[in-house]
Amino acid sequence: MASAASNLGVAQLLIVQLAAFLAALLWASGLHKLIRRERARAVVHEFAGVPRRLAPFAVAAVAAAEILAGTLLWMPVSRAAGGALAVLLWGGYLWLILRAIAQGRRDADCGCSFGDGQRPLGAYHVARNAGLTGAALLVAACAAGATGSVMATQILAALALLALYGALDEVISLSAPRAGALL
Repeated sequence: MASAASNLGVAQLLIVQLAAFLAALLWASGLHKLIRRERARAVVHEFAGVPRRLAPFAVAAVAAAEILAGTLLWMPVSRAAGGALAVLLWGGYLWLILRAIAQGRRDADCGCSFGDGQRPLGAYHVARNAGLTGAALLVAACAAGATGSVMATQILAALALLALYGALDEVISLSAPRAGALL
């Protein structure tokens, strides 16, 4: 009986940790769109198909939604709502990526990366967004049982996971050297 209770406690702690990471990623993504507005506007127009004159409003709305979702994920009382909003955001991005791939636009800039490097859309982009959507869905579904507040150690862990996420993103954007090419 004690083992089941401790397993439940660990699961709740992991949900809170996952929510903290997702919150940090959403905040970073929203702020990134606001800082690099011109790139974000171009992506919204060229990748998502939003008319150029509406692109600034779309960027502001999406950035606000990401920052709101991150804030909601942070607080136990609103964690389920934050998870649901994150599911909508990442699910929408996943749909746009799948649409671009189906249309043969693999070289389209999805705006998915914090850096300038970009690889053609493919399995990595689909898996990443499906994973983020699934993680947000898990947090939303389990939020009622994971009512704990985010602790200082979880903040550090969320930032470490965010750094690893960014590093993986940069590694994926690198092109493999051609045979015989000098490094």
